[in-house]
Amino acid sequence: MSEEIKLLAKMLKDDPDYFKVLNHLKIANLDYAKNISKYTKIDINKVNKILEELKEIGLVEEVHSRTVKRSKARLKKQFEVRMHHTYYKLTLLGKQVYKYLRDNN
Repeated sequence: MSEEIKLLAKMLKDDPDYFKVLNHLKIANLDYAKNISKYTKIDINKVNKILEELKEIGLVEEVHSRTVKRSKARLKKQFEVRMHHTYYKLTLLGKQVYKYLRDNN
């Protein structure tokens, strides 16, 4: 396991809300802050803060598209929806850190 993954996991381990957001994105594949807040029961302002921090360190990225299909956003009820929010998804590094946190807790 890479030292970078271990270091990032150690940084995020102190606050369980980071893991909840990563876990939600792993399940949903991609989602927006308000929906993440709804599912994880974390305050929307804190979710926005967490997403910005995770984006800065390269664990999540913004998704730029006009529409989202349910095959990509697994928690969507409609087959296809227009994007009116900023959607986020895990990067490869984000998936690796999530897996490390999941397996070592």
